[in-house]
Amino acid sequence: MGSFSSREKVIVGVLVLLLVAGVAWKAIQIRGPGVEGVEYIAPQPSEEVEEEEFITIHLVGQVNNPGIYRLPVGSRVYEVLEEAGGVTPEADLDRVNLARPLYDGEQLHIVGPCNGDDAGPGEEKININLASAEELMTLPGIGAGRAQRIIEHRDRYGYFTELNQLMEVSGIGEGIFSGLEELITIY
Repeated sequence: MGSFSSREKVIVGVLVLLLVAGVAWKAIQIRGPGVEGVEYIAPQPSEEVEEEEFITIHLVGQVNNPGIYRLPVGSRVYEVLEEAGGVTPEADLDRVNLARPLYDGEQLHIVGPCNGDDAGPGEEKININLASAEELMTLPGIGAGRAQRIIEHRDRYGYFTELNQLMEVSGIGEGIFSGLEELITIY
């Protein structure tokens, strides 16, 4: 272990020089190009643009163009009817709440003049997905407590997709459900 030969010194010198040059090059890349005294600020990634959310509606019945429609979340019945080119002359709009919000996966049926098994104007079914506690309490066997549990259930698990899912609500069994089945809807 002794001294380095002149050849070894040259190699070590070149390596140190390359190391210093590499560090300087990296520093220039990090700082970026610019004029002396002017600080380089790296470009920031652009903020993500939030995409608008959509719902899908199946529109049937007395409309000019029945079919599947995609609308922004929060759309109302009148908006999907506009998209469909309006309703036919046979449509009974007195039986439709045009201001009602739509929800994803819904089938909206625009009916004509009272068709036998359809509920009449004074017999509109209660939509258990949209009804307030007061509306729910108009149903037989549904008091304040059950109405509140229905609302809590749909808030927690989302809209009912089948009528019989109402029996998943605490306090609503087959007996109460059978008295409600013809009076409620999920659309």
